[in-house]
Formats: sequence, structure tokens, C-alpha cells
Amino acid sequence: MPLSVVEAAVRPRVRCAALAACLLVASPLVAAEREEARALARDDGRLLYREVHYQDHDGDAARRVVLYRCPDGAAFARKVVRTQGVAAQPDFAFIDARSGYREGVRTQGGAREIFVQRGDAAPRTAALPATEGAVIDAGFDAAVRARWSALGESPQRLSFLLPERLTFMPVRVEKVDDAGGVRRLRMSVDRWFGFAVAPIELQYGLEDRRLREFAGPGTVRDARGKPREVRIVFPVQPPSRVAATEVAAALAEPLTGRCAT
Repeated sequence: MPLSVVEAAVRPRVRCAALAACLLVASPLVAAEREEARALARDDGRLLYREVHYQDHDGDAARRVVLYRCPDGAAFARKVVRTQGVAAQPDFAFIDARSGYREGVRTQGGAREIFVQRGDAAPRTAALPATEGAVIDAGFDAAVRARWSALGESPQRLSFLLPERLTFMPVRVEKVDDAGGVRRLRMSVDRWFGFAVAPIELQYGLEDRRLREFAGPGTVRDARGKPREVRIVFPVQPPSRVAATEVAAALAEPLTGRCAT
């Protein structure tokens, strides 16, 4: 068979295959990543709630949407994290519909501010201070990855935002060990009274540097309005790919859950 005839027969198939590949990449079926974590009581190990994490892009910002679900599946809280610029310092907004508690960091008119509100009380705000080593909410993951090699050698000092106090707290992050495929880290308050505050324990995969476990005071609060001591366990498997419609549904889902934490 002449080569020209073979090429003529093959080219349309190649073009179709290339077009199909392009459509697959652009398809909403692979527009986001999803993983589900279990939040257990740090003292007795009982299941308090689940966290469903979605990661995608909203315009030119990387976005993480977290839906907090009661053990019965009803959603009760939501957090949206948007990252533009410094990966360790994103904007975020958290709301717990059970109590009406809100907190976060937002950018308005080029300026950034911290906000917090308890139920029907008046919201409190403050300008986000310029702080060396500043870390905001889920930006801690980015800070860990950026300092991964340094953490293997010596403790690192960061400043972690405490929204309710409208300020940063200096913290010390140090490696405990590398064993069993994970790196264990400990984060403690880097002040004279730090000995009186229980440290936060974290585990990251050595190969993928993904968070595997968090043990400490979480974002969700208890009936007294205090951060709940939890152990949040993430799956070893990598996140699954889901459609953009699933993220949209998570953003729109009513927060009707009323479970106790």
C-alpha cells in the first residue's frame, strides 16, 4: 500500500485521538480533587465528624473547599480557602451554622483583614499585620513543604494566625522522626509559657509530603465555643478526581447538621 494512502487513513484517527485527549483534560469530570478525612476525639477516639476536602481553581486562585459533615452525613460547617500570591498566606472563610461562628481573612481593596464573629454578636476585625514567617490556616501545608529539607535539619520558627485573637502566635515546628513512611512533626508555642500549652502533632507522607494526620485543637468548636481537641486522619491513598459540579454542590449545600462536637 502506498505510504500516502496509509498516512491518509491514519491522520484522521490521530486527530480524533488528540481531540479526545484534549476534551478529556478540559472535561469537568477531572476538574477537581477530593479526599475525605475523619475527625476523631483526641481523648477517646470516637468519630466526631468528617471533613470532605475539594481542591480546584477559581479563576486565577487555587481553591480548597472543606465541607464538615456530622456522622449521619448532614453538613454543619464549611470553609473556603483561596490562595493568590504567597502560598502560606491564603484568604479563607469558615462558618459553623450550628452556632453562627465565623472567622477568616479577606482581601478588600488591596488590603487584608482578619474577621471573627460569634453568633449574633458584632463582628470584630483587624488589619492583617505584616509578620515574618506568617502562616494562615491551610497555608501551613505549603509552609511545611517549602521548608521540608530545613525541617529535616533543625526546628523552624513560624507565626501562626489565631483569628479569634486577631493576631499571630510564634510557633516552633520540629521533626520528631522519619519512620514507617511518614515524617512526624511537632508544633509548639514559641514563648515562655509554651510548656503549658499541649503541642500539635502532625504526620506527613515522606514520599508525597501530604498531610496524613493532625492531632490538636481543630477549627471546629465544642458546645462551650472552645476549639475541639481532635485527631484528623487523612487517607493514605491520593485524592480522587471529581467533576466541578461536585464542588459547586459542596458550596451550595445547606448547613443543617446539628451534631455535638
